[in-house]
Amino acid sequence: MKVAWSVLVSLARGKVGSVAAVDTWSGPVLRSCYRARMSNTQLQLSMRAALGGLATLWSDPTMAPHRADWIALGLAHPEACAGFADVYKTGFQWFVRANTNRAQVGEAIILAAPAFAAVGDPGALTLAHATGPPEELNVSATSPPAAGHAVMIMATPALSPGIYTLGHQQRKLSVINPGTSGPWNIFADYTARFGTPADGKQVFVEVWYVHKAQGRIGLKSQAGALW
Repeated sequence: MKVAWSVLVSLARGKVGSVAAVDTWSGPVLRSCYRARMSNTQLQLSMRAALGGLATLWSDPTMAPHRADWIALGLAHPEACAGFADVYKTGFQWFVRANTNRAQVGEAIILAAPAFAAVGDPGALTLAHATGPPEELNVSATSPPAAGHAVMIMATPALSPGIYTLGHQQRKLSVINPGTSGPWNIFADYTARFGTPADGKQVFVEVWYVHKAQGRIGLKSQAGALW
């Protein structure tokens, strides 16, 4: 019996490694090994090294006086998950996440667990491209960052009009530390990272605030604009 594999293989391409068609007792199946895209970029390698360093630090004797406080922080502040039970994170997860977020905005590693505090969010965003001169790409938020917060801005490369599902195309673009009220002109950072988009292309940004003292992030906001 001949089996048509072309549809299944075409759906799998780009998401997995080499695909092999195999007949089993249960019938024909596709087998493959997953291969992460761009798995050895410098950014990914540096992130793995940073996470490995935090894992080692957590087990270091210098953390002994602080581990219980991180664990207590996780137990006292579960994350709400709509439609599901609250999610509790371990002290180690809090430690790694807090220091990873701090590192993203240029802050040093902390050993002691921070005091829990509310984190702000940008609210509604506006992205506007001005041809100038000078040419600008401005991001504005209805809620400016409070004192002690940094601003993280992600952006996509130029996309075709009509695309609204971004997937994983956002890339780290700008860090504003200490946070300012905006608008934030990201034109130089954007063109240095992605080049100048062609007329009619679409650009998206995501913005969130980082509470520097505790390494927590607030809600993300997104906006897009035509070039």
